[in-house]
Amino acid sequence: MAENYAEGEGANEELPGVADPGTVFKEGELGNFEPKEEQQRSGEHGEMGEPVNVDLDLPEVRRAMNEFGFNTYVSEMISLNRSVPDVRMEECKYWHYPEDLPTASVVIVFHNEGWSPLMRTVHSVLLRSPPYLIKEIILVDDFSDKGHLKDRLDKYIKQFNGKVKVVRNSEREGLIRTRSIGAEHASGDVVIFLDAHCEVNINWLPPLLAPIRHNRKVMTVPVIDGIDMHTWAYRRVYGSADRHFRGIFEWGLLYKETEITKEEARRRKYNSQPFRSPTHAGGLFAIEKKWFEELGYYDPGLQIWGGEQYELSFKIWQCGGGILFVPCSHVGHVYRSHMPYGFGKLSGKPVISTLYSLIRRNFLQNMVRVIKTWMDGYGKYYYIREPSAKHRSPGDISAQVALRERLHCKSFKW
Repeated sequence: MAENYAEGEGANEELPGVADPGTVFKEGELGNFEPKEEQQRSGEHGEMGEPVNVDLDLPEVRRAMNEFGFNTYVSEMISLNRSVPDVRMEECKYWHYPEDLPTASVVIVFHNEGWSPLMRTVHSVLLRSPPYLIKEIILVDDFSDKGHLKDRLDKYIKQFNGKVKVVRNSEREGLIRTRSIGAEHASGDVVIFLDAHCEVNINWLPPLLAPIRHNRKVMTVPVIDGIDMHTWAYRRVYGSADRHFRGIFEWGLLYKETEITKEEARRRKYNSQPFRSPTHAGGLFAIEKKWFEELGYYDPGLQIWGGEQYELSFKIWQCGGGILFVPCSHVGHVYRSHMPYGFGKLSGKPVISTLYSLIRRNFLQNMVRVIKTWMDGYGKYYYIREPSAKHRSPGDISAQVALRERLHCKSFKW
């Protein structure tokens, strides 16, 4: 398709990510969305993100790790409203954001998730977000069969007076399609995707929404912190908060991160300002609902998990948008030890027990769909790294090709 796009296209365009005049840094003056009071501490284990250490050989711990992929035995000891350490750069406290920010629908996809990690995700969003900016939290159940995610969940969320909603799939759809289902149900201006085992940090929301208010075609991505799967300790992943890493990929389409370029660093007046990134990890981000809809949400032909971050990243950049990583928005995330559940009709097997098995089963076909639709002649480099992909069919991509033409998207070379 590269021949359909002119040489030098977009050469005189200004890339998304220029400074927002509505967002103002005031040295020494606490930002307008900064909390006015200290975090309340419950007196329970794990406050301020401290680790909770137990014998990992306890039968209860072993059962929890096997069933959920992380230590829910410890998670149950920790308050759903626990305090977290403020891991942001000091500069972040002095940004003043527009009051008329777009509203957000937070979409959380889950399948057989542990109770306390899922509910702590919900509680942290409600606890650390300006209420008028949260239109709703949509919990999308991808055909769970655990009892605590049925009537108990429906009864529990009634306390939130309609702010928290549950949408249930009638059959297993996989992460990618289920996210699109959640976005379709969203009524907020912006859709924010979180995984089902997260904790948002101090003043996480306005920094994500402000760039989208300035440019509706920008996707924003928070800094992802780590929550330990064994102890539930909350900590930075990237060391010092003032070191910034952008998402990149190598030709085998494996996600990597590297420090931002000197050019990008010089472009910004303050080190805490958002910076451009070619791609993102895929799990946590914000995007305007209408823009996501115009982009066709995720490609519905992508199976279960894998490659969706490239499909969306390429689509955004090539079709007139951009991706910004936001240093002043932090979200903690628990990484599992293994994938603890199967995929029903999607897998062809009763259980896919490891993340590696999941990737190898779906990765190649998903990637071939992405490169056939978006990468033009550059797809040849992927086949060098993954020669077996040459024999994989992408399936019917006519709708994706038509979308690219309809949106007048640029070439991959651009």
